[in-house]
Amino acid sequence: MKKTTFAATLCVGGLLLCWACQFGAGGETADANAWQAPEWADTLKNPIRTASPELDQGETLYATYCATCHGERGQGDGTMGAEFEVKPANFHLPAFQKQTDGAIFWKISEGKGPMPSYKGSLNDDQRWQLVAYLRKIYDAKNNVKPEDAVNRYLPAEQFTIDPALHSDYIPLPKGVRNAIQSEELVFMADTVVSGLERPWGIAFLPDNRMLITEREGGLLQVKNGKLQATPIGGDVPNGLRDIKLHPSFSTNKLVYLTYYIEPTDTDGGYTVLMRGRLEGDKLVNGEELYRAGPFKEGGETYGSRITFDPAGFLYITVGQRTIDDRHRWLTVQDKSNASGKVMRLNDDGSIPADNPFVDSTGSLPEIYTYGHRQPQGLTTDPQTGEVWETEHGEMGGSELNRLTYGGNFGWPLVTFSRNYDGTLISQDTAREGMVSPAAHFIPSIAPSGFDFVYGNMYPGWDGNVFIGAMIQGRLSRTVLKNGVAVHDERLLENIGRIRDVKVGPDQFLYLVIEDKKVKDNSRIVRLIPLKSKS
Repeated sequence: MKKTTFAATLCVGGLLLCWACQFGAGGETADANAWQAPEWADTLKNPIRTASPELDQGETLYATYCATCHGERGQGDGTMGAEFEVKPANFHLPAFQKQTDGAIFWKISEGKGPMPSYKGSLNDDQRWQLVAYLRKIYDAKNNVKPEDAVNRYLPAEQFTIDPALHSDYIPLPKGVRNAIQSEELVFMADTVVSGLERPWGIAFLPDNRMLITEREGGLLQVKNGKLQATPIGGDVPNGLRDIKLHPSFSTNKLVYLTYYIEPTDTDGGYTVLMRGRLEGDKLVNGEELYRAGPFKEGGETYGSRITFDPAGFLYITVGQRTIDDRHRWLTVQDKSNASGKVMRLNDDGSIPADNPFVDSTGSLPEIYTYGHRQPQGLTTDPQTGEVWETEHGEMGGSELNRLTYGGNFGWPLVTFSRNYDGTLISQDTAREGMVSPAAHFIPSIAPSGFDFVYGNMYPGWDGNVFIGAMIQGRLSRTVLKNGVAVHDERLLENIGRIRDVKVGPDQFLYLVIEDKKVKDNSRIVRLIPLKSKS
């Protein structure tokens, strides 16, 4: 079982502390109604010296609590902060820096409005370490933008695409348009499909077509490298989520889709699994295989991912949801309902005879694992055949999990996450009999679809996991050793909400990027390894 790290114990993500100095300190000029610390707070002196080694702890706290809202360099441009009506403070502005250390310390301690008091979450030393780091981060002469600092662009003219590389789905570009330096290799981010509206999943057909699900649209297809004007017709439902081909699709043409039925005044919402047969440009013989619900909440953040294991069993995720009058948290550990579970079915929707709870009185026989909060990714390791899942925490504590037969993954009894108000959900990050995550992410990355990369296509990436990070708008390269994460690299900062990640049959890595705000601004991006011309 995992040990609790210092940062994990303290984490509340980036949502709350971003308000720490917002009131009266975030704008260009002072507001008459600004949040003012009492005069006595100005007499408080920071015991942390500017050159103190304790500043390293302040930097860790900043990355844990603040960076997702304020940005890596404290310029108020974090990805999560962009969602707020009142923008997070820019720590480089005079309105913030003219405050005394004591005033900043007091605000962090006492809280106001959406920001809770942190006297119970951080001790005095930790709050002073944060104040000291907020002074250190200030550099008016070097306001480097986060995207320039993190995405290490190299001169494109110094690189070329290996002529031996080839794709039957979308031809490779003739020239290099961008060159991005990662820890192991240089690659190009190649936009291959644009003009999409909130895409969610992607599948690659043996005839070199690509199918793309849109949440507000239909089932789109890319043929001969071009997005077709007419979507797939026939038995295609609304509210699409994931898409998966049957393992024997080349012979049976079966396509599996998940979709969400929104709640009404008379009935709740449902996540639904269906399948149909693809005949040319139509889906025919559509049939519902499984339905989970009714749930009170709508489907905006619902998971509903699908994968098959090597034995042909089908898995589908169901996130935590409210059933009847029970709080959604209370349903996750209760095996009599579908909330917060991963289900295991036969390919026709029937229940496998060897499911872990098939003979357990009061338990749904389709449950394979439970104790999940909000699963947003599900895939099968093509080498080991193991099924893996990603899920959101509440505040921080996102997880990458390797599913085990009948496993209890702990939520909300065991978690690295906190409540949105900063208070503890659980004192425990591990318990006997509960499965610890292979990786947890602090601050939260809001993980979505992910996939394993194997082979020589991307030198240095063999065996790594690539996870879409929606809140941080980046791609995470996670290195595993004996099933546990040992390293994480941040790639493609600020590229947008990566909804799905797939390795295509051509062995290229594809990213499904969703733009919630701008219609027809979502896209598919492919990563191409580059060679130096020298």
